[in-house]
Amino acid sequence: MKLSKEVKNGITRREFVKNTAIKGTAAFAIGAGGMTIPVSAQSPKSTQISGKTIREAARETKVCRTADVVVVGGGPGGIGAAVAAARSGADTVLIERYEHLGGMGTGGLVTIIPAMTDISGKQVIAGITQEWIKRLDARGAADYPKKEHWGSTDKKLVDYYKNRSPFYATGNRVGYSAHIDAEISKCLFQDMMKEANVKTYLHSWGTEPIMEGNKAKGVIFESKSGRQAVLAKVVIDSTGDGDLFPYTGAAFETQIDKTLRMSNLSFSYWIDNVDLKKYEDYKKSNANELTEKMREVRKLGGTPGFLTSNLKNQQNVVWCFPRYANKSQYDVEELTRVEFLGRKEMLITHDFYMKHIPGFEKSFIVLSNSQLGTRGGRRVVGDYVVSEKDMKTKDPFKDTIAVFPNMDEKNPLMYMPYRCLIPRNINNMLVACRAFSSDAVINDSFNLIHHCVCLGQAAGTAAAQSISSGVDLRKIDIRALQASLKKQGVILPG
Repeated sequence: MKLSKEVKNGITRREFVKNTAIKGTAAFAIGAGGMTIPVSAQSPKSTQISGKTIREAARETKVCRTADVVVVGGGPGGIGAAVAAARSGADTVLIERYEHLGGMGTGGLVTIIPAMTDISGKQVIAGITQEWIKRLDARGAADYPKKEHWGSTDKKLVDYYKNRSPFYATGNRVGYSAHIDAEISKCLFQDMMKEANVKTYLHSWGTEPIMEGNKAKGVIFESKSGRQAVLAKVVIDSTGDGDLFPYTGAAFETQIDKTLRMSNLSFSYWIDNVDLKKYEDYKKSNANELTEKMREVRKLGGTPGFLTSNLKNQQNVVWCFPRYANKSQYDVEELTRVEFLGRKEMLITHDFYMKHIPGFEKSFIVLSNSQLGTRGGRRVVGDYVVSEKDMKTKDPFKDTIAVFPNMDEKNPLMYMPYRCLIPRNINNMLVACRAFSSDAVINDSFNLIHHCVCLGQAAGTAAAQSISSGVDLRKIDIRALQASLKKQGVILPG
């Protein structure tokens, strides 16, 4: 559309607005101080500006889909929730803001699934997490200690596995933890969604829930296709940071002790073409010198240390996981600051390694995370808040829906109740991610990738059960839910 000289120069827009207020064309309105504000062509009304706020014009949003369950967030919790809901018979929609599924386990390059066995070496976490690893295994895209070695205290075995990864052996015992391939995982998650017939929207940011009083009725999302809505009987927040909470009226906590692991963001990256044999030979014969060099790179603003990939055909790849203190993990300015800082320090680190660390001379940065490693944000206040004291009990909750290893000899297992997935005073909604109802100590210990998959699997199964039985989420048959989870391979008490 050709603009008049007057419109181009910002002198008059009345006639322009009048002539362009038709479907499919942009319109403009004059705000305070002569500011030009774009207004939806479907609703060409002036936007009102007052001080530091804007009152947006009323608009209609297209409902693109109706479903039984809508899951917002395609990270570990969202994967578990969407797959479990769909396999349990619910018509399921998954909305994910990135171009891939898997969240921290893929885009975040947090490619380690730790501690799936208890302190005795007995497997505790299975279900969809185990299915994921099995699918990766079939493609040579996972590495972990041999099953016959789980629980072994043989010093040679323990030392061997610790040398491969500090996650493979805890204390003096071998356990079950896995290194996984991020890129292959993206493909496998896509396969799982297609197989389960989950309607998936990538490149789509779930921005707010559709609320009727305290009842969730669906979700609005934004994408290059515009603003659209999905109506559903149950909404599952798997955003990680509880992005939907502020718009539901649900209470939530944000306080995090700065000494806890989850108070840090991470900027992860992989370095390829490393001659690890040359590096290991240097490390053995020059341990003190290497330690001094690691101090030097830290002083320069870089990050010392890395893990080996261990994956098939990745014998020359190492993983770097620097952490960054931050004020908030859902503040866009803080996220931007850490992105810039992470990339700057990545180059400092790699340049130093190439010049001063034998084995890195011909290496190159092959991959950096497409999303920051986030560990802690909002935590919903649910029907039950799991607290530190719950780590010290041997008795399962009656509504236990997941069991996690707890590295405590007196209380080796941590039980998670279904109630911690239900936002207090909110209906038709579940939380299936690290934003589950918990205090900071519990969240710090049990908000890892496999934990979130487990919580998601329980939430998706519960949502489908609620819909099929016509019973409120709070009133579903817990024993039936537990039985269904066990059939899915989830390990539960009894």
